[in-house]
Amino acid sequence: RIAALIAEGDRIQAANRQFRRELAAWIHPNRSRSRDGMPGYAFGMGDLASSAGPFLIRTFDWGKGRAAKDKQLASGSPLLAVLGTKGDSARDWLVAGMALSRVLLLARSEGVWGSYLNQPIEVAELRPRLGELVGDGVPQLLMRMGYGPGVLPTPRRPANEVML
Repeated sequence: RIAALIAEGDRIQAANRQFRRELAAWIHPNRSRSRDGMPGYAFGMGDLASSAGPFLIRTFDWGKGRAAKDKQLASGSPLLAVLGTKGDSARDWLVAGMALSRVLLLARSEGVWGSYLNQPIEVAELRPRLGELVGDGVPQLLMRMGYGPGVLPTPRRPANEVML
């Protein structure tokens, strides 16, 4: 049932032109020197597709295809993890972020990868439904976890450019 919520979130987000525009702005061609956003290879795009990717994402409603793929990924994952908090305040978000950093660092030390599937968190009307499925608390993050092949790292800005 969580996989179905993920797919529904994909369809809702992809139908939203503003969402598609913002997502397209963050995706760059593989050969880009940008240290913000994500190169196309992070989404499995080759060089040519990564150059056309932002236009295609911005222009077309790709929700049905993405929904089918994400539903299959979620259904086939060894573990779907929901990180939740008792409340939904800024302090709760900070606590969730600290817990997430511990989970991800421990997972990587054991060779486990994590991949976000936050559509049911990001789409406001789906979040309470996810909460009903998982029980107490407020869902803050949803991800699939498991073993898989290594991936290329994505570019990062130096810490001194993002620290206040």
